[in-house]
Amino acid sequence: MAICATAGQDDGLVVSTVTGQVRGTTTHTTDLPDKPIYAFLGIPYAAPPVGELRYRPPQPALPWEGVREAVEYGSYCPQNLTSFNKMDYDFPMEFGENMTMSEDCLTVNVFTPTVGGDAALPVLLWIHGGALMLGMGSPPGWEALAAHQDVVVVSFNYRLGVLGFLSTKDENMPGNYGLLDQVHAMEWVKENIRNFGGDPERVTLFGQSAGGISISYHLLSPLSKGLFQRAISQSGTWKTFPVNPQPLPLTKMFAEKAGCEMEDTASITACLKGKSAEELLESFDALWPMLYLVPVVDGTFLTTDPMDLMEKGEINTIDYLLGVNNHEVGWVALSHFVQGDLHVGISQEVFVKIVRTGTTMAYQGNPNLDKIVDTIVAEYRDPTTPDDPLAIQYQYSHVQGDSMFVAPTMLVAEKHADVGARVFLYENQYRPSIDPNRPDWVGCDHADDLFYNLGTSVPQRTCQTSKLQ
Repeated sequence: MAICATAGQDDGLVVSTVTGQVRGTTTHTTDLPDKPIYAFLGIPYAAPPVGELRYRPPQPALPWEGVREAVEYGSYCPQNLTSFNKMDYDFPMEFGENMTMSEDCLTVNVFTPTVGGDAALPVLLWIHGGALMLGMGSPPGWEALAAHQDVVVVSFNYRLGVLGFLSTKDENMPGNYGLLDQVHAMEWVKENIRNFGGDPERVTLFGQSAGGISISYHLLSPLSKGLFQRAISQSGTWKTFPVNPQPLPLTKMFAEKAGCEMEDTASITACLKGKSAEELLESFDALWPMLYLVPVVDGTFLTTDPMDLMEKGEINTIDYLLGVNNHEVGWVALSHFVQGDLHVGISQEVFVKIVRTGTTMAYQGNPNLDKIVDTIVAEYRDPTTPDDPLAIQYQYSHVQGDSMFVAPTMLVAEKHADVGARVFLYENQYRPSIDPNRPDWVGCDHADDLFYNLGTSVPQRTCQTSKLQ
């Protein structure tokens, strides 16, 4: 199914928001040519987080006069494009040649079948993935979802990487700016979505990978409560990216690479605020993958460690759908853990070595480390062809997938069910036939489900839009 094929006209289609009026575009999906979808792109939902607003919570968007042309996506938040294209398993597309990156990136996009204020359609609010360091809220396809499901779809950008999650864990650089951006986007939806045909009391968050992880965090945050009524986490929960209890050493390492004096956290913050986004990305790239940034307990978005919140039952008990693909680290993602040709496989020696490396990181200082490694190796070893390199690699792929996605998903599902939430658990077993080079032994890989979320199951697709005059 192509996303959209024809463009239409609708003179004078203007929608009001709390900060000003916007005019959008109209499109039609190929198989629903008589059902227009109205798209409003690049609407600011917060002030540009630049200058003194860098490393601070998002501030309200500045109002404008007249009608704003919401016909193009806003700039993408700063990120390393080399890493993006290496990690395209999180995104079934690459950045376009005409894309722009800017810290002035906090914009929202709305796709709706109607702008009738009394329509009160359900709202799907998408949080994109990308390991909290990559991605954008503007992949092609939301027009199709809005048309076929008769819903309002909203997507947005949020701060990423060293601009979204760097922290000194004090008042100078508290962290979690990307998550706070997400909260601000939810608030924008609550205040504005009725004018786009949506019901602010029927908002469902949905997201994949880092998006699903973010949603799992929102279900534990007091700031997010009441801003959505249902949630969907695809391939990831907070336990996939647990909080860093000591983020300051990483921040100091980054500040040193960026050429900052490290007298105290105030001087580090001031120095990093004075660097350009390009300089910060260059320093980050030089440290990757040693510098991996995740949420922190900041006392505001997260009041304490997520596991403590779960043990205390301090969980938003709304309906929650979550699950995994049946081969999360099956192919493209596997290349980030296994060196060499994946068509050949790995030896038992390499299997044990990489299991030990991961186990050592997860169980630092545990006196039973050798026993843990031996137990994992024995549990996953293929009893029928234990010495076959491809069989060994296949088993390792499930070790990694289970530890990163399956176990975290099961833990969170159980904890939500324990406090009385309605929990719906799934396993996606459908393998798309989009990559002719993918071996038959690979199942449904990480991000395969995005093709169906976005209506982009056919690789060749086109979309035409026109400005609504």
